[in-house]
Amino acid sequence: MNDFDYLLDLPGEEQERRWLQERLETLSVREGIALAAAAQREPPEDMAQAINCLQSLDEYTIYLDVGSYKELGRRYLMCETPMPCNAVPFIDLQAIGKKYEAQHPGLFIGNYFVQYPKDAPQPVYQGQGSPLPEDSGWGVKLKIASSAVPEGVWLRLPGLWEEGVMHENSLDETMALQELRAQCWDECTLLDAQCTLPEAGNLLTQYDDLYDLIHEGHALSCVLRDHGQGSPDFMERYAAALSLEHCNNLRFALNISRNLHCYDWIPCGGQEASAEKSLLDAGVSEELIRFSEIDLAGYKAHLLEEKGYMPTPDGKAYIKRNDEEFREVYYSAAPEQSGMTMQ
Repeated sequence: MNDFDYLLDLPGEEQERRWLQERLETLSVREGIALAAAAQREPPEDMAQAINCLQSLDEYTIYLDVGSYKELGRRYLMCETPMPCNAVPFIDLQAIGKKYEAQHPGLFIGNYFVQYPKDAPQPVYQGQGSPLPEDSGWGVKLKIASSAVPEGVWLRLPGLWEEGVMHENSLDETMALQELRAQCWDECTLLDAQCTLPEAGNLLTQYDDLYDLIHEGHALSCVLRDHGQGSPDFMERYAAALSLEHCNNLRFALNISRNLHCYDWIPCGGQEASAEKSLLDAGVSEELIRFSEIDLAGYKAHLLEEKGYMPTPDGKAYIKRNDEEFREVYYSAAPEQSGMTMQ
């Protein structure tokens, strides 16, 4: 892995330095390779440029086991063309690789080819006191060690997938395993874990199998990234359901995300009109409603609470569990069986 501490010595403000330090501390293997290529392509001159460089890493395409023009040419022919395998020995692979690189500029970093974005990434941070960007796009980060690399490396989830190639693992997972010099996750140990969803609880104590944690961490990260495949108000409904159920572990959080139909959710907007309609339906005249100076919003809240609704923590909606069947997709281990041994 590359040492990027030099970025902390660039000209910049203290809050920018703290942002960079925190971001670099959990840099994944894939992000490290992409950052090495990005920084060599256009070395940052100050911390603001370094921050924008880090925010653009997902725009760089990385090809595995492509550390030379010959391997780049082979990958192009086998993955992007209908060239038959028996013709490949008769082709100048190095020449093909150089032609490919000329059309798709990039850089060889170790045993990888990092292809630059087609268009220059647009800066998301303007510097000079503007708000620092959020490190988004991930749900779970895991620090994983092996006997060969006891200090560990970071894995960022959800992982990306190598273009044009079928892999059992995501690009991030495969690169992490290669960096750890391990064949499978059974050879590795979990050192640390972070999750953007507080209701997922302490991931360090919930799993006795690292593969399961990675698999389900990837699933939760996709839920958070995709907002339930674009469902309207998904995150608001999801947060309300998590709070209602007092969720404190990842598998329960995943199951709730798959069962949001089991919760009735009503936003607070339009409460007064809804309360007035309820009174009119009960035979109360508009004149009496006006004369009574009734707190319509408070009355509607009372009606909802009578029906079993609970206010959400942010006070923006009401939620209750309905009679739909809650189906468990992810099954939790018995409490005495959960939890991996940490180093």
